[in-house]
Amino acid sequence: MSNDLVAADGRVIGSRAQATRRRLLDATAKLLGQQGVLDLRVVDITREVGTSPATFYHYFRDADTAILALAEEATEDEMPLVDFLKPAWSPDDGAHRARDFVDAFMGYWASHASVLRVRNLRAEEGDARFRAVRSEANLRIIGAMQAMIDDGVRSGRLAATLDPFTTAAALVAMIERLLGYQTEMIRRGSSENAIRDTLATLLARTLAGA
Repeated sequence: MSNDLVAADGRVIGSRAQATRRRLLDATAKLLGQQGVLDLRVVDITREVGTSPATFYHYFRDADTAILALAEEATEDEMPLVDFLKPAWSPDDGAHRARDFVDAFMGYWASHASVLRVRNLRAEEGDARFRAVRSEANLRIIGAMQAMIDDGVRSGRLAATLDPFTTAAALVAMIERLLGYQTEMIRRGSSENAIRDTLATLLARTLAGA
């Protein structure tokens, strides 16, 4: 599959056009974080860049298409998180490695929070494009966790009642849900460290039997 970037009409774009597209994406991400998706308008994005809506529509059909491109970039940035899950954790190192994984995941989430929230919202609303991007990202993590849980169940470290895929999917859903509501949780009395420690403890116990 070609990695060439294309305009909205499918034509491959050159380096200067790629730079313009990049500025539009950066402006989209900035405004998405500042004002949310409901108030995001193409005219605001182009004003931030100093260009016209016509230029935006040369590269993207609408604001959601630009957000989808950002979500695809976020998926690529998520790939290194899988490395924290290999090789499988043991009861001896599980707590430490779980903490490292949670630190990395929280850093990843902080870098893409506004985009990931919209990705998940659009996916839950049934948008097939966003659902596909979310599945691609999550299944990488779920697959690695599934292998860890399967090994733990077979070796007797983990309960035989745990279904590896279901458990892995539940863990990823839990992490994303908690981080998505992190600001609200802190407002209600939790702290970032408490959230980090809780996630790490739950993961270590479930994935390593630690």
